[in-house]
Amino acid sequence: MKKADGDRSGRPQSADKVEAILKGAMQEFLEHGYAATTMDKVTAAAGVSKTTVYSYFQDKESLFAALIEQLTQNEFQVAFNPEDPKSWSGEPAEVLRRLATNIVKTVKNKHELRDLVRLIIGESGRFPVLAQIFVRNVDKKIFQHLLKYLKSHEEMGLPDPEAAARVFIGTLVHFVIIQDMLHAKEIMPMESDRLIDTLIFLFTVDRQEKPPDPYSGTRQKSSRRKRSASGKFEQDYQSEPKRLRSIRLTDTAWEQLAALAHKNQLTRSEAIEIFARNGEEG
Repeated sequence: MKKADGDRSGRPQSADKVEAILKGAMQEFLEHGYAATTMDKVTAAAGVSKTTVYSYFQDKESLFAALIEQLTQNEFQVAFNPEDPKSWSGEPAEVLRRLATNIVKTVKNKHELRDLVRLIIGESGRFPVLAQIFVRNVDKKIFQHLLKYLKSHEEMGLPDPEAAARVFIGTLVHFVIIQDMLHAKEIMPMESDRLIDTLIFLFTVDRQEKPPDPYSGTRQKSSRRKRSASGKFEQDYQSEPKRLRSIRLTDTAWEQLAALAHKNQLTRSEAIEIFARNGEEG
């Protein structure tokens, strides 16, 4: 028995009609721009009646908003689903790299989405609501999830997670616009992997292992000098052995000492002991 409100696959006819309308709308918007597109043109492109179009969308703006929402679900949600806990699992460098890579690849590989973004930017002066719809449905959603993630990882040492989230997304958006929308690949060439590597480094640099200070075990730091009851400074290093007072060195001297110790196959401590003994014997 044939279903009254569905096709052979069991899919509701209403879903097919909405998809046909949105496909026709996309075609008209990209070909003629937002201002020149009319509901009549969308109706003709979709192959449905005007009554059908208006039964789902009351005007061109609501139709455009639905188109943006569909693209968000079909493209961004597939490439990176912020609602999925797996999207945020792993070390910060791994999570941020996955997010950055998916954003860049999604925009670069989806020509229809890129053309729509170009249309939105071009029409934003006359129709700012178009840009606001896109930002609200795409940028803001990604931003909010990223902000929540950065706030929950205090170990990254970010002083302002909100500004950091803006910097992260802004860097990727600028890269895509410059490279793929403004045709600047030859003018300002840059591989996406190179950009992402640097971006991740800047966000996780405080968590990376730093080389140890080669002089941290032997360098002595001077304590503050004390004043006597009369206000005069007391003599420095009174409590230190004579040999330690004689080996407070500049950074250059420490480097020379390290080189000399290496040349004679000694440790710095052994070299210091030799210098100290010689100084006391002298």
